[in-house]
Amino acid sequence: MRLCIRNLYKHFDKKTVLDYAVFAFQEGSIYSVLGRNGAGKTTLFRCISGDLFFEGGEVVLEDNGIPRPLTFEDVGIVSASPVLPDFLTGYEFIHFFVKLNWERELAATIDSYFELVRIDEEDRHKLIKNYSYGMKNKLQLMCCLIRSPKVILLDEPLSSFDIIVSHDIKKLLLSMKEGHIIIMATHIMQLAQDMSDEIVLLREGVLEAAKESGLRDKEFEDYIIQALQEKPGKEAENSQEKGGKSAKEKRRDSSPEGRRRE
Repeated sequence: MRLCIRNLYKHFDKKTVLDYAVFAFQEGSIYSVLGRNGAGKTTLFRCISGDLFFEGGEVVLEDNGIPRPLTFEDVGIVSASPVLPDFLTGYEFIHFFVKLNWERELAATIDSYFELVRIDEEDRHKLIKNYSYGMKNKLQLMCCLIRSPKVILLDEPLSSFDIIVSHDIKKLLLSMKEGHIIIMATHIMQLAQDMSDEIVLLREGVLEAAKESGLRDKEFEDYIIQALQEKPGKEAENSQEKGGKSAKEKRRDSSPEGRRRE
C-alpha cells in the first residue's frame, strides 16, 4: 500500500504553498515532514485529509498497484488546532464517537483508551471546554486510535504532552507501523530522528526525501538545517513515479482548471 501525492498544487491568493509536489509514502513506515514555519506542512495534511480544496493534482491510495481516491475512512488526522464539542465531557464525546463508529470492533474498552493516553478518571467526566490544549490533543489521538485508519496524519503530535505521555505515545506509534502509513509534521528534530524511517523535506512547495544515511547521527541535524535553507534539489524537480510524468513535466502540462478530490 502506498499513499501517492501526484502533482499537488495549492495556492492562497498569490502565494503558492504546494508547487506540484510529488511523493509516495509506503505502508509500514513512519515519516517526518520537516519544513520552516509557513512551509505548508499543515496545508499538505489538510489536502491529504480532504479538509482543504486544492487547485491541481491528486492524492490517491495505491493498493497492489491499483490507485483509488482516499475516503474519509482511510485517513485520520491529529490536528495542531483541535476543534471539539466544548459542551460535552470527554467521556461523553468518546462514547458518542464510538457509537458513530459502531461497525468497528474496539480493540479495547473506552476506559482503556483513556488510560492509554493517561487521562485520569475524574478528568474524563469534566467538560471539554475546561480541558487544557494537551488534554484536547489526547482526545483527538483517542479518536484516531479507535478508527485505526490506513493513513495517520500527526500535526505536531507530542508538543503538548508531558514526558511520560510522550514516551507512551511514541511506543504506541512504533507498534502501529505495520498496516499503516504514519506521517508526522514536527519541529522537534530529536523526535523526527527517534521515530522516523524516513525524513521528508518541504521546501518552496516541493517534497523531497532527505538523505537516508546518518539519520541517527548527531551531524544529521546540521545537514537538515543546511538543507532547509537551500532550494529543492534536482532530485525533487525531476522526481518521477513509476509510469508517470515528472513534476517538471506536469507543471508544464497542467490544466488551468483544478480538481477537488472527491
